[in-house]
Amino acid sequence: MYSDSSFHCVDGRWLLALYAVIPVSFLVVALDVLLLQRALLHSLLPDDPNDWALWALLFGLPHIIASALTLSDRRYLQHFRWRLLPAIPIFLLLCLAGWYGPQPLSYQLLFVFFAGFTVFHVLSQQLGIALVLSGRRPGRLFRLWKWVAIVAGMAIYLNVYGGQFLGRVQLAGTDAYALLAGLAAVLCAILLLLSWQLARECEGRLGRWYIWANGALLASALALNQLGYVLLVILMPRLIHDLTAFSVYITHDRNRRTQRSSGWLYRWLPSTGVAPFVVLPAVSVAIAWLLNTHQQHALIGIAILLISFMHYYWEGFVWRGESPLREHVRFRR
Repeated sequence: MYSDSSFHCVDGRWLLALYAVIPVSFLVVALDVLLLQRALLHSLLPDDPNDWALWALLFGLPHIIASALTLSDRRYLQHFRWRLLPAIPIFLLLCLAGWYGPQPLSYQLLFVFFAGFTVFHVLSQQLGIALVLSGRRPGRLFRLWKWVAIVAGMAIYLNVYGGQFLGRVQLAGTDAYALLAGLAAVLCAILLLLSWQLARECEGRLGRWYIWANGALLASALALNQLGYVLLVILMPRLIHDLTAFSVYITHDRNRRTQRSSGWLYRWLPSTGVAPFVVLPAVSVAIAWLLNTHQQHALIGIAILLISFMHYYWEGFVWRGESPLREHVRFRR
């Protein structure tokens, strides 16, 4: 059992502070428009933050690797084996079909599935934390808020990446991306109304702000995309999602190290509380770097896709209910 002094909690105030990237992004846009005549947009900022070497090194795949390392514990794998093992061949077949099937259709279908799964995973994490910080159970209003957010997020995601992976798409003679932008705008308006209603029913101030922050994230992503600042649209949710995930994994690993089982990663390390804060990101970044630098090879590319799909899948249940991982994570509200 834990003593109060030895148990570390994920601080909800820190998770909320990550959403400061939203006003900072709008400040960057205002400075660029008013003072720099859009020089940042047209000359300096890449269309995708992955074009920055440091960004590609630190974000995206590393938090997926960190999730796998946290789950790499004999007790956890035994507990979840009958949910994990059947999923591996299913996702592997999906990756192989997208990689080796008739092109470009197979890869386009893989992209659409990957996009939907990505949006569902990211927003499920963030909105689930909103539920925890609000001290609420997932009622009808919350579920409606969640699915409106997911469909709006999917419309925005396809609007950002669709041209790159799907090319030009026409529906009844109308540009599909214009229709997606219109759909996203309507859904974001509904989302903000639902956020207002949900926040009214929340007793804690932190939970209310976190609900509004998630509504603002999608509305802001839509607005910045319409303004042409695609990089900021990608940067905001990625920064929030990855740092939130690392905060949970590191806190979990620090608490688990006080117990007999500390996971495979820490088995040979000194028993110090700071170790997961240093070791988990460092090892995750190193493994992700090795994979990313060789992803042009089919085997590595498929492996990255497979672990990404598996990450999206297992994150949907390993932190819920009576999961053994939940024993080592609490949130400070």
